[in-house]
Amino acid sequence: MSHIGWQEKWTLRFAVVGLLFLALSGFEGILMRTHLLAPEALRGMEVALNTIRPLAREPSSAELFYGMLTAHPIVGVYGFVYMCVMGAFYYLVPLLLNKPIRHKALVPANFALHIIGVLTCWGASFFGLFNSLYTLYWPLPVSYDRVPLVGSVVFTLGAALIMVNILLFSFNLFSTVLSKSNPESYTFGQFLRAAFGIPRLMKLLGKEDKSAPNLDHNGLPVFIVAIGRGSIDTVINAVVLLSAGALILVYGLAALLRSPLNPAAVDALLYKNWFWWGLDMVADGNVLMYTAGVWYLLIPLLVGRKLYGESVVRTVIMADLLVSMFVWSHHLLGDQAQPLVMRLLSGQFVTWGEFFTMGLTIFASLMTIWQARPVKLTPALKFVLGSIFGFIMGGVAGLIQANVGLNVVFHNTQWVVALHAHTLLLTGLGTLLFAVIYALLPMLTKLEMRSRRLVNVHFWLWMVGSVGMAYAMGMAGTRGMLRRTLYENGMYQPYLLAALTSSLLIAVGFIAFLLNLVATLGWANLLRLAVPERWLTRRAKAGAAAT
Repeated sequence: MSHIGWQEKWTLRFAVVGLLFLALSGFEGILMRTHLLAPEALRGMEVALNTIRPLAREPSSAELFYGMLTAHPIVGVYGFVYMCVMGAFYYLVPLLLNKPIRHKALVPANFALHIIGVLTCWGASFFGLFNSLYTLYWPLPVSYDRVPLVGSVVFTLGAALIMVNILLFSFNLFSTVLSKSNPESYTFGQFLRAAFGIPRLMKLLGKEDKSAPNLDHNGLPVFIVAIGRGSIDTVINAVVLLSAGALILVYGLAALLRSPLNPAAVDALLYKNWFWWGLDMVADGNVLMYTAGVWYLLIPLLVGRKLYGESVVRTVIMADLLVSMFVWSHHLLGDQAQPLVMRLLSGQFVTWGEFFTMGLTIFASLMTIWQARPVKLTPALKFVLGSIFGFIMGGVAGLIQANVGLNVVFHNTQWVVALHAHTLLLTGLGTLLFAVIYALLPMLTKLEMRSRRLVNVHFWLWMVGSVGMAYAMGMAGTRGMLRRTLYENGMYQPYLLAALTSSLLIAVGFIAFLLNLVATLGWANLLRLAVPERWLTRRAKAGAAAT
């Protein structure tokens, strides 16, 4: 693997670290499942871990559980997902545009800063017991009688580092697309018009876009269009969460300086709307559009056929931008302080528009495969189909709960976090990221996965496990099991047992994937990825001089 280039090595580094974060997040998930089912089984581990926590007292079992619950999504989403996305996009965007990365120095910087940020957030929960239940709902993060002060400050600093790093990553992507390193260059205005299908719409109206003489509605690869569109949500998300974190940090530092501020000075409902408008960009804008873009790229590549309805897809991307800007209120459907008109329009009716845009995306993807028959069911294509199933399943669950009446019943239960969120993240997004790895590995290393049998083991255990876990906990939610709640009284035992068993299937499938990956790349090549580039260059020069 010594023949691969600089960019390929960095993509592999991002992917490997992302997979390590997935392993950590998955281990935390299994511990929480075990804690809900049989808390006494973890008592010995808790006692051992408490010896390395710098705390004046021994934390309670509930504090440890809620601290882990807070760190779990940060590690899973910002650790696993974003590391893999950064690595893949840093390879695919310049490849498709035939342009080098505009700011190469930002690639290793993004790599290091993201790891530091995620581990800082994780450490704030593991060592500092920060346990605001990942929502950062005001005034919970500054309720220091319930949430440790030092942990709150450290967590906020880690989250701020993650958001700044995401902004740097987005800046580098946009700079690469807009750079004038080859004749196929675009101004920012031209890029936006291409990304949102403006030239095509003008043609449909019988007008030509005179300001884009070299740019018709097919002027950019549709993958780049979708990534540019999703990156707008990425920037909004980072800015909003950065502002929320800055507010928490100001209160935390004031408390550390013994000059506490009044939390009532910030309107809690206004804060929640601002917070969810930004955070929702990850789920309903960023994830969906990044996912759509990858489908638009991978499926035609895997089946050897042009994307079905490509010109219309670009208009769908523009429509999804408008929809994603106005759907955040579905997170507040159960909040009676939220105005009813907001819950109805934004939370219910506009949210249904996402099923229209995502449905068209899935239709175009499946029609591309259908028209390419017969197709070879490669590992990557198999996982792409699994991801489509995951988004359909999780999306239907979301459609059910995006209802003012039903949401009162479902919102604060395991249905939301399991059958909707975990299905989209594990069965949908997680499976798609594995598809990207299976597709890119031969392109990056010229190596095929060593064992097809282990690929099949990975696929079926991951799919059965993720669907089984989500379904079991979703059914527990329909029977009243609340989310963000620790049950230690033997309730919901059959569902918890089914969920734990399913999570272990996921773990075994993931281990099968890791074994296959190691067998394919070899330990020497994997360890070489951890060595700084300058060391490898110095060693190569020394070897050449010796001969």
